[in-house]
Amino acid sequence: MFGSIVRVAVAGLGLLLPIEVGATPLDDLNGAFRQSYRLAQTHTLANLRATVPVLVNRFSQIALYRPGVERPEIFETDGGLFLETRAVAHSAATLYLRLLPSGFGRLDAERLEWLATFQGLIRAAEDEVAARTDLPGDLKPVQLAMLAEVRRVAERIHQRGEVDEATLVALGATVRAATETGLHHAAASQLDQFRAQFERWRQQYPTLDWDHAVAIVIGTHQPRTLAWQRQFFDWMLRDEPRREDRVVFAESLTVPAPIDGPDLPTDAFMLLASVMLDKQLAGAILGDPLALQTDALGPAAQAIIRGWPAR
Repeated sequence: MFGSIVRVAVAGLGLLLPIEVGATPLDDLNGAFRQSYRLAQTHTLANLRATVPVLVNRFSQIALYRPGVERPEIFETDGGLFLETRAVAHSAATLYLRLLPSGFGRLDAERLEWLATFQGLIRAAEDEVAARTDLPGDLKPVQLAMLAEVRRVAERIHQRGEVDEATLVALGATVRAATETGLHHAAASQLDQFRAQFERWRQQYPTLDWDHAVAIVIGTHQPRTLAWQRQFFDWMLRDEPRREDRVVFAESLTVPAPIDGPDLPTDAFMLLASVMLDKQLAGAILGDPLALQTDALGPAAQAIIRGWPAR
């Protein structure tokens, strides 16, 4: 499929505006490259949009762009279990984060007052979890035990008027298994919903070229490793992070905007087009389709730095 993309792009180079004029002939040559690349990138995206399903993911949302249809279909998971689990899992972390910045030892009046308020928050959370009827049977007692342990530690610190690192580390060790149980349930809930929706789309649009569908996952650096969304699309589209043949990760410096707004995710689309175009370019010019997924100077820099004395 992508071989035809490059051929289409090259065939259209004659439609370019006059080549950018630079200060030197070498600047002119580089300008010609930049213009040629932009045109090929635009053609790559147009070809993708015209021929295969394009999926855009942002957190719990998936947008399906079908060939010939400008506006996407949006799916968003029911995040109730994830949000509940997140709040409970954050309880121990909240205590640690609030007490850490001012150091260990005696607590000032502000932190003592915060601890009293925090204990009230935990008690209210315990009541809410106990009253919920939508939690998996094995999850509720685990979460209630976790919240109770966090509350007891907060009460003990408050009564003593001081905190030490060992107490907080011990709390983390005590609630770690409960946190992992909650995260497992949350991951299963999200993954099952994504998988079911993907299968619904495949059944609803059986004539689409699902065997060549591509996806772009929009996320942040923390967390990036083992992002569950990327794992899902890698499994569904038979890809792996090292290759990015069909699934591309787009890292954002800020929380990315929802994908159900009026504006198309243009930057994400162009990144997807760049990755797919670079594979063709690298295969033809460098002999390795993955070469441009590494810094062009990277192998040389690696060899040079290896020759430097150890520090």
